[in-house]
Amino acid sequence: WSEVQQMINGTPIYMYQDCSVLSEGDTDHWLRTNWIYRGEAASRIYVELKFTVRDCKSFKGEVVTCKETFNLYYMESEQDVGIQFRRPLFTKLNTVAADRSFTSRDIESGAMQLNTEVCSIGKLSRRGFYLAFQNSGACVAMVSVRVYYKTCPEAVRGLARFPETLAGSEGLTEVPGVCVEYAAEEVGSPPRMHCSTDGEWLVPVGRCLCAVGFEEVDGSCVACQRGFYRHSLDAKRCLKCPPNSLSNESGATSCSCNAGFYRAPSEGQNIACTRPPSAPRNVSFSLIGTQLSLWWQPPSDHGGRKDLTYTVFCQRCHLLSCEPCEAGVVFSPSASGLTKPAVDVDGLEAYTNYTFTVEAHNGVSGMGPAPQRTAPAVWVSVGHAAPVTVSQFILTQRDDSSLSVSWLAPRQRSRTSVEYEVMFFEKGEEARYTVKHLLEPNVTLRDLQPDTAYLLRVRSITPLGPGPYSAEQEFRTLPPDTGALSGGVIVSIIFGVLLFIGLILGFVMFRRKRARWRHARPDYNTSGFEREKVWLKPYVDLQPYDDPSRGVLEFTKELDVSCVTMENVIGEGEFGEVYRGSLRLPGKERIVVAIKTLKSTYSDSQWWNFLREATIMGQFNHPNIVRLEGVVTKRRPMMIITEYMENGALDTFLRENEEKFSPVQLVSMLQGIASGMTYLSEHNYVHRDLAARNILVTRSLQCKVSDFGLSRILENDAEGTYETKGGKIPIRWTAPEAIAHRIFTSASDVWSFGIVMWEVLSFGDKPYGHMTNQEVMKSLEDGYRLPPPVDCPSILYELMKNCWSHDRMRRPHFQEIRAQLQHFISSPQLLRPVADFDPRVTLRLPSCSGSDGIPYRSIPEWLESIRMKRYISNFRTAGLDTMESILELTAEDLKQMGVSLPGHQKRILCSIQGFKE
Repeated sequence: WSEVQQMINGTPIYMYQDCSVLSEGDTDHWLRTNWIYRGEAASRIYVELKFTVRDCKSFKGEVVTCKETFNLYYMESEQDVGIQFRRPLFTKLNTVAADRSFTSRDIESGAMQLNTEVCSIGKLSRRGFYLAFQNSGACVAMVSVRVYYKTCPEAVRGLARFPETLAGSEGLTEVPGVCVEYAAEEVGSPPRMHCSTDGEWLVPVGRCLCAVGFEEVDGSCVACQRGFYRHSLDAKRCLKCPPNSLSNESGATSCSCNAGFYRAPSEGQNIACTRPPSAPRNVSFSLIGTQLSLWWQPPSDHGGRKDLTYTVFCQRCHLLSCEPCEAGVVFSPSASGLTKPAVDVDGLEAYTNYTFTVEAHNGVSGMGPAPQRTAPAVWVSVGHAAPVTVSQFILTQRDDSSLSVSWLAPRQRSRTSVEYEVMFFEKGEEARYTVKHLLEPNVTLRDLQPDTAYLLRVRSITPLGPGPYSAEQEFRTLPPDTGALSGGVIVSIIFGVLLFIGLILGFVMFRRKRARWRHARPDYNTSGFEREKVWLKPYVDLQPYDDPSRGVLEFTKELDVSCVTMENVIGEGEFGEVYRGSLRLPGKERIVVAIKTLKSTYSDSQWWNFLREATIMGQFNHPNIVRLEGVVTKRRPMMIITEYMENGALDTFLRENEEKFSPVQLVSMLQGIASGMTYLSEHNYVHRDLAARNILVTRSLQCKVSDFGLSRILENDAEGTYETKGGKIPIRWTAPEAIAHRIFTSASDVWSFGIVMWEVLSFGDKPYGHMTNQEVMKSLEDGYRLPPPVDCPSILYELMKNCWSHDRMRRPHFQEIRAQLQHFISSPQLLRPVADFDPRVTLRLPSCSGSDGIPYRSIPEWLESIRMKRYISNFRTAGLDTMESILELTAEDLKQMGVSLPGHQKRILCSIQGFKE
């Protein structure tokens, strides 16, 4: 081996070379390094060789000893042995071969390629070592020898700092880490990494976490800025302070609530600060007997919370002092913890004054000075509890033609007037009866048949309305006095003469008398408001009259048009515009009225139907039938003037006041409608178009039946009726037999009443939703019925289904319906169980075109159609933006989204179930 300088790739380089290929015999040339100090740590070292080897084929002639490899040896020693060279002590490490060899041409051009070989020497144990190179016939040049060992560099991983570490000779070396500043070890998992023999960090285990108030930024822990905080090791980064809170210093672990805002004790630092609610608004009430319904509007400020509840306080007041109500006053569902802005109160005493206040609460109420949360008190004065039942009848006097009867007057603690209505008839002749209105608890019945049994019923009438009739009382007149026979003969003669005269006059008056065979209106007078005997006959239609105008004059009152003032248009009727106006008759006060007009372009049929409706209304007199004040037929436009109903049509009124009425109030409305329909059915009148739109509501929530036209002109509602030769039929409200065979009876009106019940309990929803008329008829034929409305009392839904019996003979009569509803009002606890949704007996939704049979293009459109638009923002917040995304929702999902009311959950899930079906 010799040291030479040679140009390689244009650079002069010193190297050791040995080229003994031309020598005869074996060659064994060695090159040894100086003693290399290992130190105390590295047990594995690496040797990097850079060398050149000449291609044996580049030599001219035959070269026997030429090789292209050389050997690498090493020897360990504790100290430098100088120039001593003990060949047997060296251990062969590797035979090194060239990947690329050079030729003479490469030498001439100076473009030789270097070979690089790396070898490792493992498990060294002495202080130092030598390297040696053995050449046995190769033409080789050693350009450089680099000896080194490997370490894993200093590193920061998982907020832990790991020092530079010598790589081990075998396997992985575990190295513990030290947490950076403001960081701490994760509990139960200290940071560790493993240094491999190649000097690489592998297998990190455990980690450090930034302390609360700090966050990780580029491998270090940095304090949270002002306005941010980190309260938990589980939080990855600093969080912005929740609404209504602030952190004033960096490195905050929590945010303090702003003045006037609080957190509930159970709420964490990540919850927004909130405040107590403001006071409830517009507390209103409705009093029926001793049953009070309170309702109010939620506070204008909920305090930023959803856990809003209400507490109702009751005080019983006497003159200038008040005291808490007694235990007998019952709140339904309760007096505190109310989640809905309404409560029913029962058990109030008659003739007592009460004060009710409503407070709003949420989870932070009482945690500091709070805004006024109590609504202004409402003062309720309970009068007489309910119309009382008359009892204890006494026959005070009788003879052969009269009966005098008295009864016990109900106890009254106020000046409230009580009147009485007496109905009596011959036993077995119930169709022919007489009604008297009285101011005193006694009556004398005159002009009776001798020795005849009479049945008598009495009921009280108070400002609350008529009470129930008493049980029938039977009384008999005395037999005729036989000693008065001669007088009887005289009477008979006189009667015969009068009969002859009457026959002559009767022919002239026949038509007028026939028209007057109806239920006469009471003729009030100071002697007792007595009504004459009448035959119970059907109403009189205009068919028998050649001139319908004559029939109108028979049963209505023609008004002077100067007494009528039209003010503003309130609607569009079948025949023309409907006005709000006033009527002032001579000697009477001005009253507000509704005025129906007949448009100037009327046809003959419209004119005839206009007169027919007036004629029919003129024959009815009942508190639950819209009262006809009179007509104007001699001037244009022709007018029908009726009493004015302040709250308008029932369906619109309910939609505008959704969920503001208690079940008892709704049943009271239905009971009024049933009373009116009972009256109509007793007069053999079939309404044919009984629907909530044809029920009008007074200011005191009294419902009255209206719209007595028999043929309809529904110009703006092509879907509303089913066309036949006999006119148009409102399919959604009409019984199947009336649709199929045009069989209209009182039983078909009962079916329609069941639909009206559904409308009332659903607060004005459209029956059968978006189904077409054909789908409605097909579903009814298949036996399906409307589902119960949300929160519908089960006992009312059972009554609805009875009204919808396919066999009309099995449907209840209106008298039975009225009695049942009256029973529900007197026993409100029956209304508490809520009907369950049963897909087997309820109506299937229609088949629809569009995506998966869903008839709505968007979630807001769908929610608005089922009257749940208040939850549009809840669905948006939950990320539900397509109709397909709602199909798998469950009750638990809705609850988490903020739909907490069970009734609202049911309505939404029932609609989704319809989409699936």
